Amino acid sequence: MGYTYMLLALVIGLLLPVQVGINVELARRVASPVTAGLISFAVGTAVLLLCGWTMRISLPSWNTVAAFPIWLWLGGLIGALAVFGGIVAGPRIGLLALVALVLAGQLIASLLLDHYGWLGFPVRELSWGRVTGSALLLASVVLIHKY
Repeated sequence: MGYTYMLLALVIGLLLPVQVGINVELARRVASPVTAGLISFAVGTAVLLLCGWTMRISLPSWNTVAAFPIWLWLGGLIGALAVFGGIVAGPRIGLLALVALVLAGQLIASLLLDHYGWLGFPVRELSWGRVTGSALLLASVVLIHKY
């Protein structure tokens, strides 16, 4: 079962740069990164609504949603900033540099989230191997951006 999730993560990783390229071209055609982001999120929302309907997933009540802590709404904000940032930065710094720098940020955040168990993740303390592996990936970011 673990390999299935690893394959899913790999497929997501393969698709994210494609998504940036699609959104950049969409922004060119509509002459606006904000409009392109809105279109992208509208399509994503429609697909998720279809998935929920197909799977017969019921939506929570408004009272349940209203009781959520405010920080739970940041996921959508972060998603919007990621799409907008990719559209704006990708053509200026290149797709490989964009992905490398996004990966660097993800590595740093992931080390902290795992080490401290923030946001409900199980604690996975820093180890020499995890830090060294992350440092090697970060070094590759520098090389990719430089050359």
